Amino acid sequence: MKTRLFIRWRIIIGTLGLTGFLAIPAGAGLKIEPDLKPPNPGIRCFTVTSDYQRGPNKLEVLLPDKAEAGRKYPVLYTLPVNTGTTGQWGSAIVELQKLNVHNRYGVIVVAPAYDVDPWFGDMPKPDSAGAPWIRQQGYVVDVVIPFIDKQYPTLAEKNGRFLIGFSKSGFGAFGLILRNPDVFAKVAVFDCADPNPTEKIFDTWGMKMSYGTRENFDANFNLVTLLKTERVMKAMQGDTRRITLMAGSLAYGGVEAIHQQLKDGKIPYTYVVLPGMGHSWNSGWLGMAAHSILPQP
Repeated sequence: MKTRLFIRWRIIIGTLGLTGFLAIPAGAGLKIEPDLKPPNPGIRCFTVTSDYQRGPNKLEVLLPDKAEAGRKYPVLYTLPVNTGTTGQWGSAIVELQKLNVHNRYGVIVVAPAYDVDPWFGDMPKPDSAGAPWIRQQGYVVDVVIPFIDKQYPTLAEKNGRFLIGFSKSGFGAFGLILRNPDVFAKVAVFDCADPNPTEKIFDTWGMKMSYGTRENFDANFNLVTLLKTERVMKAMQGDTRRITLMAGSLAYGGVEAIHQQLKDGKIPYTYVVLPGMGHSWNSGWLGMAAHSILPQP
């Protein structure tokens, strides 16, 4: 069980100062500052420093254009495939802005960034003092969500939080909801990475920096293993479809492996194959993914 402390913090938003209390794990250094010149027009940006990552990272937020007084908004969390805010696969939050998802569905869109290749694991605490303790899933749950819920009028409960990811970040989004079924309502995943990576992939594709050891990955983050656990099956079974699994190519081994395990576990889900759909945020699947999980206007 995590020990939590109430730590006083201060966030400065332009000329508006907000002072409050936030529950975060003991010992976690946290600093969140607004970027006065966000890189993407219409998208707010913060710089977050915490001991969950190696250094400062951006956090982007897209709000509905016209906020209604007294209304609580659901939040769509999008996870990156690359370090930083953009890369060869594009930017999820920029594409969602183009699709007008924030206004069409009345939703706040949030995009955290990472300075270590995002595979969305939590590595074991290092033995040596001062060594970085990378916790990429923990960063979302313990740092990003509490900040967003405090800063904005969110529907701060499970039924108000949604996840989207693809490729590596599809792996991460799926892992987040399976490990935190009481935190997130639904997830949409496109071209999910293989949940059973070879030793070579684990050692050379950046996974080791995220998970620390193969033993930690196999015991705590393997998606197929998680889907077999009683806790996850109980949370995901029932009449509500909480999972949308999408693929542009069945060559991505994670799609078929997860598809099979969902069937075996009698877990309801939506399955969509879009042959030839490109492997990027802007290839055409993102709008369908958002529509499949977000509350309809």
